Amino acid sequence: MNIEVFNDKHILFNDTATTQEEAFKAIADFAKELGFVESADAYFEGLKERELEATTGFKDGIAIPHCKNETVIKPGMFLVKFANPIDWNALDGKPVSAGIALSIPVEGAQEHLKLLSLIARKMIDDNFREGIISGNDPEVLAEIINQISF
Repeated sequence: MNIEVFNDKHILFNDTATTQEEAFKAIADFAKELGFVESADAYFEGLKERELEATTGFKDGIAIPHCKNETVIKPGMFLVKFANPIDWNALDGKPVSAGIALSIPVEGAQEHLKLLSLIARKMIDDNFREGIISGNDPEVLAEIINQISF
């Protein structure tokens, strides 16, 4: 994984969001803080709009919230670990404990699809999912995420 797209500084622990909307707000603020988006509000709205198309909640407590948006400065990936599981309308019906969020520039459609495909492939791996959910060391979590070759 390109260190500019994801590194151990892109991990937010114990976020206190209790709803999906609060989670999107936390992700948007974090992306803004890290310099990946110009407007946290615009990115937040993009995440909400994308979720209306289909759930980004996968299985075993992991969601992949993402959107392609004009406000995105550069592609990024962020891992957000929630203090308490959040109802997400996930495919398996389980609440979400972690989100692997993506910021995608409008002109980055091909990279967007490739990265989503790579993440989806890794989500099949039980050890990958378990590592994301149970991990609490930034360096170890970064190693797990960096198994996604981009």
